[in-house]
Amino acid sequence: MENRRIADLVSEFVPLNRRRTHGNPPLSVLELERWSELRDQIAYEFGHAPPIGRMRQPRHLRVPTHLKVRYGGEAEHSATIENLSEGGLFVRCSEPLAPDIPLRLELELEGEPPLQLDAVVVHSRELDNLDGPAGFGVSFQKIEAEDYAVLTRLIERALSRAAQE
Repeated sequence: MENRRIADLVSEFVPLNRRRTHGNPPLSVLELERWSELRDQIAYEFGHAPPIGRMRQPRHLRVPTHLKVRYGGEAEHSATIENLSEGGLFVRCSEPLAPDIPLRLELELEGEPPLQLDAVVVHSRELDNLDGPAGFGVSFQKIEAEDYAVLTRLIERALSRAAQE
């Protein structure tokens, strides 16, 4: 029953989110309010409650995923992405990078060339705790339109998979 509820939320959210991201046609005020409600409900179902002291969820829905990512210059690293959104992602790893470090990410995609994105580390967590696993969160920087389209398709696929679990 719970999976059906999440699937129903996702099926209503995805078309609204596509229109919100592409603006064709733009969402009305009522549709934007509904998009926000759906985003918050789905986030709650995925276990992403707003942090204490924060009244609302982040602007972008964080979708659980297990994609692989490579990052780093000379000392290249490979890790698993814990969650992904239109604005950034969280990399699960035992040696998180410090905030404010710019980096180039390479997301490994099935049957497609890797998606390369510029990002900056916005927070890190050295140890697993009640807030989540050890790792670091990044914010994407200047995404090209073609890469943004791939990213939104990737998020939709991850969202659909998570709704079926």
